[in-house]
Amino acid sequence: MTQKKPKNVSKRKQIYIAGPDVFSLDWPDFARRVSATCERLNFEPLFPIPPEQNLDQMDMPGSTRVGSLSDADKIYRQCVAQIKKADAVVANITPFRGLEPDAGTVFEIALAVAHGKPVVAYSRDVKAPSERLAEKATRTENGALLCVDGFIIERFNLPCNLMIAQACMYNMQGEDVEKALETVQQIFDGLCF
Repeated sequence: MTQKKPKNVSKRKQIYIAGPDVFSLDWPDFARRVSATCERLNFEPLFPIPPEQNLDQMDMPGSTRVGSLSDADKIYRQCVAQIKKADAVVANITPFRGLEPDAGTVFEIALAVAHGKPVVAYSRDVKAPSERLAEKATRTENGALLCVDGFIIERFNLPCNLMIAQACMYNMQGEDVEKALETVQQIFDGLCF
């Protein structure tokens, strides 16, 4: 009697979804959209919080009540573990509560890059920070733009600070998570470098 060999089943690539979207009341809808796109692309999404969870729930540590250090540590460790097991990271770097990306997302990008994971970043904002700051900026006699606090504004036409943008394999302005996931697929297919 001969045994049948198992079919060559390839493991689905795991993609960590980074960004401040978890803080949106629309998080469950966003997570469903991401899951549908991942299913179409044969990816497994890894989320920072469960896709069905909304942070606006009774007794939710860190949102509807002050969380403990233990609560914060648990979330931190879960996110780090998800990033370490991911094959790639898709990061929403749309300005959050100011002119730059969410600080947690920036950390997640750095962690992914430090572990050799490709990062595809997207921003729904089409303006570079220098364009947003220029409205209230003054100019030095040498032509540098100064923000209202007196610091030089970097101008590289990047969606955010150059250290974040350059760490990412791709930066897409005016795009969304679906387009970023499709770009990850092209990277895995060898169509993007």
